[in-house]
Amino acid sequence: MGAVLLDGVVVEKHGMVAAGALVRQNTRIPCGEVWGGNPAKFLRKLTEEEVAFISQSATNYTNLAQVHAVENAKSFDEIEFEKVLRKKFARRDEEYDSMLGVVREVPPELILPDNILPDKSPKP
Repeated sequence: MGAVLLDGVVVEKHGMVAAGALVRQNTRIPCGEVWGGNPAKFLRKLTEEEVAFISQSATNYTNLAQVHAVENAKSFDEIEFEKVLRKKFARRDEEYDSMLGVVREVPPELILPDNILPDKSPKP
């Protein structure tokens, strides 16, 4: 976010540049290292968890981009229809609803796909 990489910079697989860093020309960021600052210099090695997060984060951003593409392709009428649906099916606190004896259904149009959320499956 906001980093500047000048001409000829190479960031190897699993290399990371910190936000706001300025990486000078022809610098090579080796695999598994974090560089930051102005000018950028080696800060530390990435942990195994951080390396795994890079791959998962890329998947999450890809899935989120697909959701945004679908949303941006909607017509004005589709957007207005969904506004009406959201108002109709607006959720209140479950405790409030239970005190009134109200059971609300959520239309499938308003449920986000699971693949835009980080993987919550247990690690082996």
